[in-house]
Amino acid sequence: MKFNHWLSIIFIGIPSAIIFFFSGIYTLFFANQVAIMPQTECKPLFIFTPQDVKYCSDIYLIDSILLALQRPVTYITLISGAVIIGFVWYYIRLYKELNQGGEV
Repeated sequence: MKFNHWLSIIFIGIPSAIIFFFSGIYTLFFANQVAIMPQTECKPLFIFTPQDVKYCSDIYLIDSILLALQRPVTYITLISGAVIIGFVWYYIRLYKELNQGGEV
């Protein structure tokens, strides 16, 4: 593997993985706290979930996705995840070309 491949892994791949990990953790556990909100605060956030639910944790999946998309950190997670998928795809192709005897 050439030196510039290692540089791309070090300067783009590893920071993308770190950003994905921490922003993903934040998105999953801290940004969407609807389940523990009081009913007076969570019911105005519902779009598809009926207003007569007993608990805020009974929110529909589509509502939780829409609430998560209101946070900018969710987009950071999605972009860094796409970068990681692109890196994996690129290096799988590179590995296959090298194993077939191709010059990269």
